[in-house]
Amino acid sequence: MRINVASFGGRTHMLDTARELERNGHEVKFYSFVPTNRAMKFGLKSECNKSYFILALPFLALQKLTKRSFWSQYIFQFFFDLYVGIVMSKCDIFIGQSPMHIFAIKSAKRRFKAITILERGSSHILIMAKIFQEIERNKNKQLMPTYFIKRDLKGYELADYISIASDFQKRGFLDYGIDSSKLLVNMYGTSISQFYATSYPVDNVFDVIMVGNWCYRKGCDLIIEAVKKINISFLHIGSIGDLEFPLEDNFSHIDTVDQKKLINYYKRAKVFVLPSREDGFGMVLSQAVACGLPIVCSKNTGGPDLKKLFDNTEWIIEMNDYSSDCLADCLLNALELSEKQKKYSVRDYVGDRIHDFTWDAYGKRYQKNLNKILKN
Repeated sequence: MRINVASFGGRTHMLDTARELERNGHEVKFYSFVPTNRAMKFGLKSECNKSYFILALPFLALQKLTKRSFWSQYIFQFFFDLYVGIVMSKCDIFIGQSPMHIFAIKSAKRRFKAITILERGSSHILIMAKIFQEIERNKNKQLMPTYFIKRDLKGYELADYISIASDFQKRGFLDYGIDSSKLLVNMYGTSISQFYATSYPVDNVFDVIMVGNWCYRKGCDLIIEAVKKINISFLHIGSIGDLEFPLEDNFSHIDTVDQKKLINYYKRAKVFVLPSREDGFGMVLSQAVACGLPIVCSKNTGGPDLKKLFDNTEWIIEMNDYSSDCLADCLLNALELSEKQKKYSVRDYVGDRIHDFTWDAYGKRYQKNLNKILKN
């Protein structure tokens, strides 16, 4: 089949989706601002990539100047939604990304009678809006604007199907009236050539690591409180968002690194933490699991989905209460659990189930979903 896949800008998991669908025998075109030489580094064939990088530069500069204000993001989304809708080639299936693709979905339906799928990497927009409301009011900043919310809701309405990655997302969509038959649940994959079982750390060790944007949405305020309470060492890898990073000696920060280098930091840590208030899945969880680190996470992530894959579920610890006290207790439990790994040559509680974590497995699950759609 001919499938057009469109990202709301960069690589995200959409490039992985495009690559795996092409490997499953489809004729795929991937629309984003990712340059072709970079897309090829992630395994996408050059003929599959349709980059609008040069055209996107002024819009990206505007977002940087305005610190990714809602209105600058909206302008980007509106323009490149129109662009993709106009220039995309004929397709049988169009896979767009929320909250960007509205016109492109309409165009694919009108011009090609295509089946349309909306990829949603976060929870339902109304759940996100509530969280932003709580965060921004505390900081006396602008709330998520209504026009931003309406655009996302319109995408849910227009698309034939909505593709999500976790049960947490699914519950949210069901709560807001989306029929279950419209939801396609498919856990994201990870690269097991880049993330694999590691030895227990002995040099330059950190008790706990977190990878990703440092912000309230990811529950980093709870991390600060919990780490201070139990006085452990903590390492953060990623960008700094709407929360200041602590200056205490037991807190360390390193800016975003190339994905291929991340395993060097997982090797130095005992436990991984992701206490998000809201998360579509959290692909870093799969990376950390593949590297053998015990996990501490909130229920609002893909952690509970990963937990279902194992007979021995002790390695993924869910917070029962969303508080710094609960997080501190969970971290202490995870650190105690990690001590058991000292006696093994490598940290590996995944075993053969590692194959369920791969992008190849993700692609095969996506193909099964497509087969069900076509059958219907």
